[in-house]
Amino acid sequence: MSMKTGSSGVNSDINVTPFVDICLVLLIIFMVVTPLLSRTLDVSVPPKSDAAPVEAAAADQMILTIKGPAEAPKILLNREEIVGGIEGLGERMTELMKNRRVDQKVVFFQADNDISYDFVVKAIDAMRGGGVEKIGLVTDDTLDATGAPPV
Repeated sequence: MSMKTGSSGVNSDINVTPFVDICLVLLIIFMVVTPLLSRTLDVSVPPKSDAAPVEAAAADQMILTIKGPAEAPKILLNREEIVGGIEGLGERMTELMKNRRVDQKVVFFQADNDISYDFVVKAIDAMRGGGVEKIGLVTDDTLDATGAPPV
């Protein structure tokens, strides 16, 4: 550090040495404490089962798909076209749901993006009117119920 002669002004130089000392001490503290903070949790995983996975009965499963242009959409139930539009859908659902238990009144529903929201709501209302208790919405395009390749 140099001394100034002849002037009694204030020295405005920053003394960095205490700041560096504090930073080094904090670095050493964090380096020592960090390994002590890592904790592990013992998890017991169940053994692998040799039993075959249970698959849902595809014969009971119903998938309703609305395909086609927005002007003339087709309503398909398990790849079979329902004639009569929305009214035909309500009648077909009533026919299929009358002999089912409450927990089996499930229909999976899928519609193209270009189908109008109004038509989709009317189709869901027709299913509800036909006795469907639960409606599952299929949103994955790769799970196409009609067998057509995904776009």
